Amino acid sequence: MLFPLNPNTPQCDVFKVLNDELLYFLEASVQATVFDENLFSQYLHNGQQKRSVCWNNQPTREKFEALWQALPQSQQERLRLFELVRDAQQINIYFDNTSLLPELDEDLFAPFKSLTSHLFTETKDRKRTREQARSSIQEHFQDFKRVNGNSQLCFLCGTSLLSQDRVNLSDEEQWRADYDHVLCKDKYPIYTSHPGNFIPTCHICNSKAKGAKNVLYGARNRRRKAFYPLPPSQESCYQYAQVEPKFRGLAELHGGEWQDPIASTSITFPDSPADIAEKIDVWTEVYQVPSRVEKYVITHFCERLAGNLHLNDQDEFEDFKQQLRWATRSEPVDIKITEWKFWLYRMQIFLANQDDDYLRDIWPLLQWKLSLAKEEDMIATFG
Repeated sequence: MLFPLNPNTPQCDVFKVLNDELLYFLEASVQATVFDENLFSQYLHNGQQKRSVCWNNQPTREKFEALWQALPQSQQERLRLFELVRDAQQINIYFDNTSLLPELDEDLFAPFKSLTSHLFTETKDRKRTREQARSSIQEHFQDFKRVNGNSQLCFLCGTSLLSQDRVNLSDEEQWRADYDHVLCKDKYPIYTSHPGNFIPTCHICNSKAKGAKNVLYGARNRRRKAFYPLPPSQESCYQYAQVEPKFRGLAELHGGEWQDPIASTSITFPDSPADIAEKIDVWTEVYQVPSRVEKYVITHFCERLAGNLHLNDQDEFEDFKQQLRWATRSEPVDIKITEWKFWLYRMQIFLANQDDDYLRDIWPLLQWKLSLAKEEDMIATFG
């Protein structure tokens, strides 16, 4: 987790309703002898008691019935199943230790997974679900943003936006971000519709980088600790990050490598405590953020540095130094709002701590890029 979320960040009421309904069903099933509406809760709407969407929506009801058919026969075993799920609701504890997560019996896994996957993919979007929750996922996303500084930035990576809002539209009509399962739904069906298992993420983190990776198990199926990205956890790694660009030698530059003056970029967290460093390693593997940052800095170093420092082709070396000092005197106000802003600021912090000899090696690269940009502008303007 790059940035911690506000401790008051709300969970999604839609998923809370669906998860509560699952728990209600499992508890009611302990002593039940028939599958009927009494296995499902009721809610008040417009002064009337209504039965849960999980009963009134036929496809969802059929998924619950399939799980009912797979339940063990004895009350003791059914009670044990209910208690297994109920007592494992506090997801965050599994990220701070290496205890085993609850496992379903083999004959229950498939119907349980089928049910909770259906709740996530289909039931969550039903009108009756929104009615029962008195909210929607779209509304939750807007609340999520507002509580966190009205930022659209993905707090997992700091490189991409979650979504974009449009003018004159209600919360319900706005686009929303992807909602990532913190614990993958294929391996942990108990948590597929759990409100503590979702965080809005950018498309890159969710679909491209993480996919179906298991954050709590690494190579050789070894259990490990990881960042839990939601409250109550406030763990993060931004305060330890260091971005060090490494430049090509003069021989390489003279050999024609001016277009790519950065040979590599080192993204490290040198002062992180041991327990945080362990979680940073998992975050790095799962979301591949340092790799993404390194490539971005290699590709855009000169343009972004010159742009951030407001340099032009008339500036001298002393202007460059002064602008660098000015830019790093305090943290930018938009560091949790603007894409790449945090990582570029950390890069500038590293540069500001270097001596004049180091900076003099960089200055010709910036001058060249600035003159090249001016030449391109002249051609575009005058042909």
